[in-house]
Amino acid sequence: MINRKLIRSLNLFWLFTLSVKVVVAQRIKNDSIVPNSAIRSANYLRPIEIEPHPFILPIAKASVRGSYPMELSYSKTTHIIFPSKIQDFDAGSDVVIATVPEKLLNVLRVKSDTKGFAGETNMTVFTEDGGLFSFLIRYNENPAVFNINISNNMAADGQATTSMGIGQSSNNSPNVYVMEEGNYLEESLKASSLEVLVRKDYIRQVGARKSDLNILLRGIFLDENNVLYLKLDMKNKSLMPYQIDFIKVFVRDKNHIRRMAAQEKEISVLMDYPVSITHLNGLQSLEKVIAIPYSTLSDGKILEIEIYEKAGGRHLKFHLGNDILIKAKRL
Repeated sequence: MINRKLIRSLNLFWLFTLSVKVVVAQRIKNDSIVPNSAIRSANYLRPIEIEPHPFILPIAKASVRGSYPMELSYSKTTHIIFPSKIQDFDAGSDVVIATVPEKLLNVLRVKSDTKGFAGETNMTVFTEDGGLFSFLIRYNENPAVFNINISNNMAADGQATTSMGIGQSSNNSPNVYVMEEGNYLEESLKASSLEVLVRKDYIRQVGARKSDLNILLRGIFLDENNVLYLKLDMKNKSLMPYQIDFIKVFVRDKNHIRRMAAQEKEISVLMDYPVSITHLNGLQSLEKVIAIPYSTLSDGKILEIEIYEKAGGRHLKFHLGNDILIKAKRL
């Protein structure tokens, strides 16, 4: 026979449990208590709000660099031509594949590693002259554009950035090159280089010659930003065409003992103007302007300029000492 006290205790426990469920249900109804899973979902959908901080600096529109829209395909390759050699590359996702041809160091080949990737990613390219180029990338199996020449887009970039009020500098130029030696404005470098080309020649018998190809220094000019411009006159006296591959400038020891390592430092070429002209056909002449950051030479040092032929051996090299550099004229 079941103990009546036990039955009574069980009934009381059941009534207590039922009353607790009713109270919880009322609280859920009256106080809008929701399960943890719902709270997590609500937090996920709620926009993130950043509290203002007194020590956080604002990002001004003038400091923002614009980005180019670009579509990539899995089965097709897009080529981007930059104003100078590609120095570094970064992609926001591994779906982007990019390579630089061995003999075309200012060309980037880009395609998608994943067919039909969703969403958007980005890509940034740094060039040897200090240029920074940003791209926003989406997938399209059949892109409308396969070949892009960045140099031909500079004028449009300036108009667009002016209208949007972004990327502006003190002289309204959107293209600011950031380099180890400082900041340089592309439009300012171009304007100064163009002025150097029309300046009168005043230096003679400084240069180099190899295989009927002559290069002579015609003038040295210094602008207010301490950029040094070397005016060069190139003459191809042969019938064989000549194409410039790249130009390098070094500070080297004037005299060093053989078998000992010579101390040298490469100087960044800020601009090689005209940028788009690198061919010198047979029996033709070409004027070039090389812009480099100005720096004085210490004792025993020289400035050496090297011009390399693409897929050829007619490399030209000549050097300048302080006795020549001090002849620089003010722009």
